[in-house]
Amino acid sequence: MELRLGQVLRNLIDNALSFSPDGGTVRVTLEPSGGDSWQMSVDDDGPGIPAENMADIFKRFYSQRPVDETFGQHSGLGLAIAKQIVEGHGGAILAQNRAEGGGISGARLIVRLRRDA
Repeated sequence: MELRLGQVLRNLIDNALSFSPDGGTVRVTLEPSGGDSWQMSVDDDGPGIPAENMADIFKRFYSQRPVDETFGQHSGLGLAIAKQIVEGHGGAILAQNRAEGGGISGARLIVRLRRDA
């Protein structure tokens, strides 16, 4: 089980790194979330997620990359695999944009699991 949850963390961090600009920061937080749950967040300093694509980012083979990025670098499977693992442990994964200074300042991917997962 720990290996699978480790894969979730690797996939989320890899995704955040791929969207953060050079010199950007990827932040990982882990905190209690209610009596028997915890929440992990992975934040990036990238462009954020377009509202019309928010529901698609966890679909297999979905990848929304800048036009100048080399084709084939990202398969579009990392977030789909993370979602499958998290839901298989009875948890939830969601995405949102971080807003600072009146605009989007990156994406946040959130995993919520029971402590006994």
